[in-house]
Amino acid sequence: MNKLLVTTAIAALLASPLAARADDNNSNGNTNPLDNFYVAGNLGQTQYRADFSHDNSVFQNVRFGWRWNGYVGPEIGYVYLGRPKTVSNGVENNLKSRAATVGVNGKYDFGSSDWFATAHAGYMRSTSYMGESVGSDDAARSKSWNNGWYAGAGVGYNLTRNVSLAVNYDNYRLLYGRRGDGQSHLNVAAFSGSVEYRF
Repeated sequence: MNKLLVTTAIAALLASPLAARADDNNSNGNTNPLDNFYVAGNLGQTQYRADFSHDNSVFQNVRFGWRWNGYVGPEIGYVYLGRPKTVSNGVENNLKSRAATVGVNGKYDFGSSDWFATAHAGYMRSTSYMGESVGSDDAARSKSWNNGWYAGAGVGYNLTRNVSLAVNYDNYRLLYGRRGDGQSHLNVAAFSGSVEYRF
């Protein structure tokens, strides 16, 4: 809980200059909140910072959000963090995780150019499946739900008023396993390309 509060406080601090700029624009008469909703999709690769022989997996993320005057606001999303595995003596252990996310996002345009930077951070509720198999037979499988947090940043280019492309780095602090049976923390790094559409 303390980590979540610290993460939220840092996100709010980082977003404050964007909010101030948005407030200036609002005072100049630029008000049309319906233009500030967006949907974004990411596709890339995750790297689990743990002892997996196969730690690179597919990363998928979809986010929906709104930005106050195009600069800062809330977001919700759904992320798939891949399925790393390790194989030893014919036994394969794997971990498959996905999560629902809610957080704060910001976008900063560099002057009159079409280049921009983004940042986001927040809370995630993850579902993890731990599996063990021998050959084609499942020997054991368990499922757990846990809390965690995420944060990330990106740089991109506005192709049109409504569409942009970006490259991104995100970090997901994943907790997996059941309380009482042993829980573990993992840092999952995600490298991705994204497409965003603004309404």
